[in-house]
Amino acid sequence: MTITTTLRAAELARILDQTAAHRRTPTDWRPGSVTLLDADPARLHAVTTSRYTLAVASAALRDPDSEEKGEVGEPWSTTLQGDDADSLAAWARNRGYDEDVRLIVAPDRLDAFTLTSSLRVPVSAAKFPLRGGWRASLAARLKPSTGTAPKPIALDTATLRRWKGVGDYVWLGVSEHDGSLLVVGEDFVGVQAPVAMGWQAPLAHASAAADGRPVEVLPLPDGDDEFSTIRWEMLRRMVVADEAIKDARHVGDGALADAVLAVAGSSHVAVRALRALEEIDPRRAHELAAAISDELDSGEFTEAAFETAAALNLDPSAWIAQYNASRTAPQES
Repeated sequence: MTITTTLRAAELARILDQTAAHRRTPTDWRPGSVTLLDADPARLHAVTTSRYTLAVASAALRDPDSEEKGEVGEPWSTTLQGDDADSLAAWARNRGYDEDVRLIVAPDRLDAFTLTSSLRVPVSAAKFPLRGGWRASLAARLKPSTGTAPKPIALDTATLRRWKGVGDYVWLGVSEHDGSLLVVGEDFVGVQAPVAMGWQAPLAHASAAADGRPVEVLPLPDGDDEFSTIRWEMLRRMVVADEAIKDARHVGDGALADAVLAVAGSSHVAVRALRALEEIDPRRAHELAAAISDELDSGEFTEAAFETAAALNLDPSAWIAQYNASRTAPQES
């Protein structure tokens, strides 16, 4: 069964471009770098998500035989791999601004047509990585306010940059559902999760600076917190690693020994860095440990590492390819 949907080429390019930055980073260990195209009878929605954000951009559908809008299409949804979504966006971007695009959706492909050009992209078998669906996730966060002033939230500035393509103006709010940031633009709505960092100290510093008075020293968290837990866990791993390396070498597993050594070395660097930060800024050290604890609990710290490396203009995909090549390369005797 195929379904045909019509919209302006410029609008198709816009919704794909506005959501592209929010796709989960593709990795060998975690699928989900996809764009969901979800059509209702009146609008086509492009939806992407990553660890910290959810983005939804919408465009009105058209009746190709008239200028009327409204309920002119049939509901459908499909997912495209990130590269295929980018190819579709580039193709639509190069069409005339007011040129109509017909999207014909089949179980294994999506065909795009104008009067002068066409493009076919495969449909992805990957499911959209958001349990419960994007509509339910947004609805929970967009419930009307009860009037209670939300507390300040901490946001990652690198993630904030992903919203720059939304438009010239955006409206910002804080959801009472979970304290997430709401980003609303024209035909666009997005969500960014806050990071686990205390807001009292920065607010106290800002207030003191404005009033010209000394900064109030707030008490540190109890000693039995994430900071102590993470520090001692890393020390334990370093101590145990030495025995594990001996065992691995005893059975001739050099790869395992190298992996354990790498973990121990990283733990050593992290312990030294946290101890140094604790001496310079104890509160920042405890807040950082809380954030690290959340990342470890979520199990998605490898994805965060990939995104950080990419943001630094490094090439984490090349690292993965180099590692996989080293695993399959023949070993010298």
